[in-house]
Amino acid sequence: MVDEPFLLLHGIQDRYNALYKDNIEVLDKADVPIASIGGSGQTYLGNLLIEAGANYADPYIERLGADGSSTPEPAYDEYRNHLSGALQKSMQLSYLSSPFTSVRFFKTHLEPAFFVDTSVEGVWLLIRDPRDSLYSWFNFRRNFAKDPLDLLAADFTEWLQRPGPTGKNRLDDWADFYTHWETMAQNLSSVAISRFEDLKLGPVDELMFGLSRFGIEVDRDRLTAAVQKSEFDNMASHERKNGGLSSARIMRKGQPYEWKTWMTPATQKLFSEHRITDVAYTFGYAV
Repeated sequence: MVDEPFLLLHGIQDRYNALYKDNIEVLDKADVPIASIGGSGQTYLGNLLIEAGANYADPYIERLGADGSSTPEPAYDEYRNHLSGALQKSMQLSYLSSPFTSVRFFKTHLEPAFFVDTSVEGVWLLIRDPRDSLYSWFNFRRNFAKDPLDLLAADFTEWLQRPGPTGKNRLDDWADFYTHWETMAQNLSSVAISRFEDLKLGPVDELMFGLSRFGIEVDRDRLTAAVQKSEFDNMASHERKNGGLSSARIMRKGQPYEWKTWMTPATQKLFSEHRITDVAYTFGYAV
């Protein structure tokens, strides 16, 4: 497993914090991780699930209960204010959704090694074209989290080659993350895989399919309403109104295939010569 002190130094800004460590202890077979690298659309999918009435928890900023509940931790109120669904949920004080209490979905950017000693029996894997997910993560790390380690990089191309929270460069990190989760998924009873691009282009159908993998059926009209509330403009507007005086924002663009607007030959060379291309191909991406 990755060295815990190294990850804990990054806290909420990346993969792991002390609260998350505590929350892992209460997970059981009714808990389903939504696993993704940062910048892959977890905020969007989480908001969709909250708006649809599903039980979605963020163990980075909430304390999980053994009964399937999750309670907001006040220390993370400022961060939570940026997110419309998370803020709405926090106003309920202790959140235990109905009628989806049979499953508690929870956010994770951790590799499966952190869950091998738990009772977790399923996973919802969220993936995005690595060129877009890593670029989005780069912007989050530099402009919102402002971690000094990320600010050392002169640009995106250099950032890709610098060590991240696991000690590996970002390309290796992405490739290993999805390789390891795909391997673990082969031994789990319930698995869903959603691509960010499909989620944006056909959100209702993608949500219905994903939820069905865990035995959950949801009315299409209910999901359509959740999609409307989770549209980028609505979530960005919420963040502008509630995200505080700082100009730092979580919601940036939320567009599929954004890499076509900024890709440089040097950066494309890094991707095309790395094993990340093989991993991405297994999920339908020609990098």
